[in-house]
Amino acid sequence: MSGYLRKMARNQMRANRGLTRRTARDHEDVLRDIETVLVRAARQFNDVDDAACHAAIESLLTDQPARDSLSAMLADGLRRVRRLHRDVTEEVWQDSLRVVARSIRNHSSREPGEVGYLAFVDLFIP
Repeated sequence: MSGYLRKMARNQMRANRGLTRRTARDHEDVLRDIETVLVRAARQFNDVDDAACHAAIESLLTDQPARDSLSAMLADGLRRVRRLHRDVTEEVWQDSLRVVARSIRNHSSREPGEVGYLAFVDLFIP
């Protein structure tokens, strides 16, 4: 990797950390509500895994249909959370989804059946 590409990658990592810190500091309630939907669905349905959670978030971020009925169900739950947070801008909502999606990628390979992210965040959700 060239020096330029390494520098660009470092800058992107710094920007990602800044987004995560800023969102966690200013909009902890939005992050918590997003994660609560995912964790409660996983507690209720054994087939909810990290990949389904990530797919649901990606469908909202890209405004594309969910890849399957499980992801669609999760996306619907997240849309309900969005309606509860009318006071936040669309940019804040999208940033919050990006932060949670990044957390899923950091805690999981998103292989079918993997629940590393869900197990991690479950520790913080009553």
